[in-house]
Amino acid sequence: MRRLWWVVLGVGLLGSPLGYAHDKDEMVDPKTSTKTLAPKVVVDSGQLQWVPHFMDLSRWPTLCHEDTRIIPGPQKAQYVPPLRGDPVRGRAIAMDPWRGGCVTCHEIPGEEWPGTFGVALNRYKQRRLTDAEIYQQIFDVRVTAPRAVMPPFGPQGILSDQEIRDLVAYLQSLE
Repeated sequence: MRRLWWVVLGVGLLGSPLGYAHDKDEMVDPKTSTKTLAPKVVVDSGQLQWVPHFMDLSRWPTLCHEDTRIIPGPQKAQYVPPLRGDPVRGRAIAMDPWRGGCVTCHEIPGEEWPGTFGVALNRYKQRRLTDAEIYQQIFDVRVTAPRAVMPPFGPQGILSDQEIRDLVAYLQSLE
């Protein structure tokens, strides 16, 4: 058991003895530092080829110590009633990993593979939160929960005002 621990530690610190260690320069596209690279196995060669992801991540600061961009602090939402959100569009946004992606972290009714990190969104309407309170949680949860890890969808431009309104309408429909 002790020998296994040293092998695991050595591979983690020094790289794989099979040559699969990843340099930090391998994980970032050298032409565009905000585009990540994905490994692709070259069949029967023992090699990895690095392929650029199709999404540019420059809009979103990261928690990496090498990301020197300033992360904006918590921002209060400017919610103006009436809601005028569409729960059908809100559900589509909640399921779409490139937009809201709520299902990645939250349990949502009717989904086979719910997230387990965020609070369950089942029967959300029973929490009796106002539209403005839910809008704020989605816009920038750090205002009410400073230690939350949910992205600030509004300040980072991940979701538009209308998309947030659609999500609020969807959450308010969950009885």
